Amino acid sequence: ALTSAPCSISCRTLARSPAATAPWMVTGARLFLSTAQPPTASRAASILATIGGVSIIGKVAMGAAGDVIGSKRTFLIGFVLMSAALFWLVVAKMPWMLYSFAGVFGFGYGACIVSYPPLAAVLFGLSSHGLILGFLAFGFTIGGAIGPLVSGYLFDVTGRYQLAFLICAVISLAGLILSSVLRPRRVSEVSVL
Repeated sequence: ALTSAPCSISCRTLARSPAATAPWMVTGARLFLSTAQPPTASRAASILATIGGVSIIGKVAMGAAGDVIGSKRTFLIGFVLMSAALFWLVVAKMPWMLYSFAGVFGFGYGACIVSYPPLAAVLFGLSSHGLILGFLAFGFTIGGAIGPLVSGYLFDVTGRYQLAFLICAVISLAGLILSSVLRPRRVSEVSVL
């Protein structure tokens, strides 16, 4: 039987930039079964809540930064932070390491979430912006459904989550690289409402 898993190898970023899959990676307290000192349920919940709380700070701070430095730069900054946090998660063994993962990942996630709608507008124009965002959200949902199954399977086979975390980190790094080469359409190709 498959177990629920922490790493959603998600199509959300794959849909955003043609090949990254990392943002909704941590979905449950089972994440902490792979650590040397598994925290209590309340500590596990607080670590997961840290991701959400810090993502709010990331959204506000990087939303403001995106107005100054551009959505692609803020998206890439968020991707760098999430990728680094995921590689850190592979070796995290202590609760403080998990909190530091949660803070860095949460901030990076917030930066990506706030950056991708304006980035999609820059890359594809505004004439079909709603449709494009709808497809992106569909990709997120597919990744959110498939990722836990893959991670649960890997846990069932190996007895640990490290391989799932490593796969997430590598896919995130690939997404970062591919996102960095995205180019906007030429002005003559962009249609505005």
